Amino acid sequence: MYEWLLFDADNTIWDFDAAEASALERTLVERDLEWSQEVLGTYRLINRAAWDDYERGLLPKDQLRDIRFRRLLEHYRHDHPAEAMSISYRTYLAASNHLLEGAREVLEAVSGRYRLGLVTNGLTEVQRPRLLNTGIEPFFEFIAISDELGVAKPHRAFFDHAHRQMGAPDPKRVLVIGDNPNADVRGALEYGYDACWLRRPGAANRKGLGETYRIRQIGELLDHLG
Repeated sequence: MYEWLLFDADNTIWDFDAAEASALERTLVERDLEWSQEVLGTYRLINRAAWDDYERGLLPKDQLRDIRFRRLLEHYRHDHPAEAMSISYRTYLAASNHLLEGAREVLEAVSGRYRLGLVTNGLTEVQRPRLLNTGIEPFFEFIAISDELGVAKPHRAFFDHAHRQMGAPDPKRVLVIGDNPNADVRGALEYGYDACWLRRPGAANRKGLGETYRIRQIGELLDHLG
């Protein structure tokens, strides 16, 4: 049924939650700042809001890297350079090699049967090293990173780029797999692609998305591909 499978990266292939927690802990501890699950939760709320604004075109790309740490420091009334914290965090995140359980096995199973692309809203200096660290780059015929394109999913221009990289196939021969209901599912469906929503444990239920498939673990994708 499909010629192309387009995979999101974070929390679809990579275990971003684990990598994020580890990178943030190291960044804070080396500065003798408080680290706790409550701090992690606060950062995640700040980070998600910043990425949501970026995906909606409300936050310029050049502000995304540092504003999350500026807001975190303001929240806890700490006086540290946000730019230096951002660099440390991104360095630790780039060095991570956390894959979701079953992700490599899925890529191995579909490689050769389908053509694969990676489509991610992420930062180049984080995503490119992680591709090398985890050894999954050879699975993909092309890699589209929002930081390099200057536009993020779900915007049509992002998918325009991906579609050109694929040689403009019939959209119904393309399946996008991702965890973000807006960036991945809505973006794919509005472009005419099919969409598989990876609804991770703890994620709020979303009705009316119109997704083609809904899975809870990446390994379940194989059940829908036959």
